Amino acid sequence: MKKLFLILSVMCGVILSGCSPYTLLNSTVYNDADISSIRTFRVATAQEDQLPPKMSMTDYYNISNAIRQQLIARGYTETNDSPILVNFGMSIQTVIQTEPALPPGYWPGYWNGFGGWQNYWIYPRSLYLQNYYQNAELITGVQKEGVLTIDMVDTDSHSYVWSASVESILTPGNTQIRSNSAVQEIVAVAFKKFPIPLPTQKK
Repeated sequence: MKKLFLILSVMCGVILSGCSPYTLLNSTVYNDADISSIRTFRVATAQEDQLPPKMSMTDYYNISNAIRQQLIARGYTETNDSPILVNFGMSIQTVIQTEPALPPGYWPGYWNGFGGWQNYWIYPRSLYLQNYYQNAELITGVQKEGVLTIDMVDTDSHSYVWSASVESILTPGNTQIRSNSAVQEIVAVAFKKFPIPLPTQKK
């Protein structure tokens, strides 16, 4: 019954995302990953002093819980020792560029070289990014303020599995992250083209 309720809740988000004001900028499977073989996941944990600018712990919990709902509804199980890490971050400044993603070393964000700090991620992105960052380019040519990006990575092989980006998680004026209901919809948009559909989406 609990899982049925979860699926119905996620489906409501999917229905809303069909006419959503939020734009899916990217949804990509990397390194020919076999996502159908994945059974578990874990979401990156965070503390108050590790959060991106403009993100509170409440925002972190809202986003991470929305991600959990999407994955659990698709049959995944959350475990603390899963090699599949799901992380997320957001851009906080509009910058035009098409450069490859820079190696870590400027945690929790990195200097983009074109106007200041830009992309901020939940720790420990630097631990998995440095060994394969050349395989992943910045998600969009125009990095807009308030873009939420979700990464799924295999920490055993240090390789990207999947990534998606959605605009925009910030309120008008880019002052704060949107409400929980909006976050649910935004994350649903991020998973709109996820290779494993919801059970009710399967033909």
